[in-house]
Amino acid sequence: MQKRSSGRETITVSLSDGSSFFIPLPLPEGWAAGYVLEEEEYQHLKEEDSYVRGKEWAASRLASREDSSGRMVQKLMQREYSSSVARRIVSDLTDLGFLDDARFAEIWIRERLRSHPEGPDALLAGLLNRGVPSGTAKEVIAESVTPDDVDWALERAIAKVSTPSVTTGEAPEELSDKQIRTLMRRGFSYNSIKKKLNRDNGS
Repeated sequence: MQKRSSGRETITVSLSDGSSFFIPLPLPEGWAAGYVLEEEEYQHLKEEDSYVRGKEWAASRLASREDSSGRMVQKLMQREYSSSVARRIVSDLTDLGFLDDARFAEIWIRERLRSHPEGPDALLAGLLNRGVPSGTAKEVIAESVTPDDVDWALERAIAKVSTPSVTTGEAPEELSDKQIRTLMRRGFSYNSIKKKLNRDNGS
């Protein structure tokens, strides 16, 4: 093992088969150039190298878009980082404020309600599918999705599933069972749908 002469301190690790690789890490204390690595020390360096490279990749990605902790772990593992390294990276980036599940959830909910109106149940499922922990997802929905938001989303969803009358051009006052099931699949409860329809119809 030896230090590599470059602007950034790195270690050159030479293997017994004649190959070598570079690690962007300073020499550990007590290790000098020419130090011969034991297998355990070699594996430690490989893991540290993986951690540094993975953290740089993840931070670069987060600089352009928000993400959840669960999904970032998955993406790192898809890039062949070990589970332990991926979780360590995510933990450190969370401590640094680069990753924030609550912040990601709030942004996603705002964009989702604007582009695809859904009820709280569907919003929760969407956040869970995107790697947000269950507790965080439920807390954010409870704090950021108001009854007015749900009513507005339901009104838009009803408008999307309603077929205007050929003669009047207006949506029918009553929805079919199929349309109600479609709304329920979008996360709205049966009671909230019926209350909304009754209220709009003056019942």
